[in-house]
Amino acid sequence: MQAFLDYLMLLIPGLLGIGLILLIHELGHYLAARLLKIDVETLSFGIGPKVFSIKGKNSEFRFSAIPFGGYCKMKGSAELSKAILDGNEKMGAIEKGSYFSTKPISRFLIYLAGPLTNFLLAMILIMITSSIPVERLSDPAFVTPTSEYEEIFNSSILQPELRKGDLILSSGDREFKDYQDFEAFLLQNEGKVHKVKVLRDGEFVDIFLYPHKTDSGYLYGITLLQEPIVGRSIIPEIAAGDRVVKANGYPIDSTLDLYLLDSSNLMLTIERDGEQFDYLAINGELPFAWHSDLRKYSAGISINEAFHETLNMLKTTLKALGALFSFDLDGVKNVITGPMKAASTFGEISTLAFTTSFNSGIRSTLYLFSIVSISICVGNLLPIPTFDGGQMVITMGEMLKKDLLKPRTYLILQITGMAISYLILVSMYLMDILNIM
Repeated sequence: MQAFLDYLMLLIPGLLGIGLILLIHELGHYLAARLLKIDVETLSFGIGPKVFSIKGKNSEFRFSAIPFGGYCKMKGSAELSKAILDGNEKMGAIEKGSYFSTKPISRFLIYLAGPLTNFLLAMILIMITSSIPVERLSDPAFVTPTSEYEEIFNSSILQPELRKGDLILSSGDREFKDYQDFEAFLLQNEGKVHKVKVLRDGEFVDIFLYPHKTDSGYLYGITLLQEPIVGRSIIPEIAAGDRVVKANGYPIDSTLDLYLLDSSNLMLTIERDGEQFDYLAINGELPFAWHSDLRKYSAGISINEAFHETLNMLKTTLKALGALFSFDLDGVKNVITGPMKAASTFGEISTLAFTTSFNSGIRSTLYLFSIVSISICVGNLLPIPTFDGGQMVITMGEMLKKDLLKPRTYLILQITGMAISYLILVSMYLMDILNIM
């Protein structure tokens, strides 16, 4: 029973979070419809049977039983039903404020408003997240090309102008506070050639960093060159501030040098206050972590940086969605989750982050919101009738045809779309079962 209650405590925050993002998506449709002078009969949070509703001046705000979905029902269904019942090939009299009284471009914009709202929401959340200060690891931005340690990274990516031991200082107007700041810059601006200033042998040098395209994205073949200084230790023999100077008799100038050694046991020579002593690491297991500073960090990224980070998130989501068409069940299980698994994971990560600090909890929760928002954006752009993407395709067809579709065609597309929607919903819950198995 306790295990079930613990699971509920993780599930409920996730359900509320995902539900909130879905509600904002539907509000995007609602506001666009009202802005374009279309009456909205029902704005529903969730799908299926109505649980309760609130009557507004012109609209009913409904809460339905299944929270993973929603809809914005615009005026016009009565005209469509009458045309179908009468067997008409065209719509009859169309009332003011009806969905069918507007131009196709207006209807297109209404359906685009939902995914666009999700994209903008993700951008805003990323900007807020980046502005919240948290403590994180901080290392001086001494770097090396991974080609210098090809045995470790299994990478032959070359950076012809970069040298081992260069200290990365800045790129354009952006100064890098540490290696983590530089790494975030590369992620936010992947695929570009970057001119950076480095400190090399006491001199300032301008060099160019070149991206290397791989199947998983762009890589720069650059990694942190960290001094082999002990941070937190779990044994009394070794203390924070100790320096590893040799391993199995080989000089150790950086932590990477240690990982080059092919040995199950490591005889470490450790220096403390000018004196040296040996420690045998059985099976290569180090009883300490390497030293990194902790500092309060708040990036405060610009609108342009937030846009590109959100765009990269959208691209990643599209790649994950491609697993659905790969017919690789294990691959699909790794990248696609059902609603219950997604909600419990959301709650688990958020809860864990709050145990670290309040700021970490808020940052993690808002970042998860941004991921959910982009997932909803991408999912709704699928060209399926009743999905936003499908409706946008229909309106584009009407633009080319310069006329509304036949009432019966609308009915067929609506029934088909609903059938596919419920099939997807069932499949998502099956994914929950598959992830348990």
